[in-house]
Amino acid sequence: MAEAALVYDTEEAPAVTTISSKNQITLPVHLLREMGLGAGDRLAVAREGNRLILRARPRDWVRHYAGSLSGLYGGSKEEMDVYLKDLRDEGARATEIERAWSGGAGSAKE
Repeated sequence: MAEAALVYDTEEAPAVTTISSKNQITLPVHLLREMGLGAGDRLAVAREGNRLILRARPRDWVRHYAGSLSGLYGGSKEEMDVYLKDLRDEGARATEIERAWSGGAGSAKE
């Protein structure tokens, strides 16, 4: 989703809101519509200097992160197979190192 930040150096007149006695603000509907936000949507609020930054929170975290790890384990089946083989070999190597450090019998490869 998009981010919102107030910037006052544009030619367009800035939208103005007021903080209520309950520390609530009303956001201009045209800005919310532009960002696809509506009632019930959650916003994260952060402070950067003297600005408050509002960031829309994803409605569905699974959909938001879907595909974000594509290619992490390789771009093709062959690359993924090599990656998994390396992990499995590393596990065997870790077992051999643990055996050597624990004072166990010599390497299985002897």
